[in-house]
Amino acid sequence: MNTKQQSRQQALQRRRKLSPEERTTASTHIQNALLLQLEQRELTTTPVLIYRSMDDEVETRYILSMYRPLIFAPVTHSHDAIQWRETGSDTIWKTGNFGVEEPAGGRVWAPELGKGVLVCPVVGFDRAGNRLGFGMGCFDRWLAQFNEHLQIIIGLAFSCQEVLAIPVEAHDVPLDIIITEREIIECRKH
Repeated sequence: MNTKQQSRQQALQRRRKLSPEERTTASTHIQNALLLQLEQRELTTTPVLIYRSMDDEVETRYILSMYRPLIFAPVTHSHDAIQWRETGSDTIWKTGNFGVEEPAGGRVWAPELGKGVLVCPVVGFDRAGNRLGFGMGCFDRWLAQFNEHLQIIIGLAFSCQEVLAIPVEAHDVPLDIIITEREIIECRKH
């Protein structure tokens, strides 16, 4: 087992040990901190591409339910094809290929709509902004194609998911900031 796999398993184990109450409290704090970051960075009218949370991830439904202009959620067609669809009060959600709720319709985000803010799910992270996902590479392949069309990449994680160092590969794109329930970690300066 390589270091990435070990770090991924350890971070997932720590995340799974959080009680539902701890997850809910921490997620509320993290989502509020995300909204504050968007406001402070004057990104409130910028397209926000944000994941729809799974069981034990940092919850994102509050952000998605705000229906502010230009919130997009991913539709994953395969391991290497993500499309971001705009959400709103009339969005119909369906279970996608990986068991995650996805918008059934909505306008597709394209760089012409404006440089976006990408909010990533995180399995593990280090202070340099390197992130571990589930190892399928969906976000990594999408980021390789669209990184230049993003203003900032934000990771949401519980503090227990931090690992000392994540091995970096040539295609990896680091996070700019990581928001946990304890702190905001600036990884790259803007």
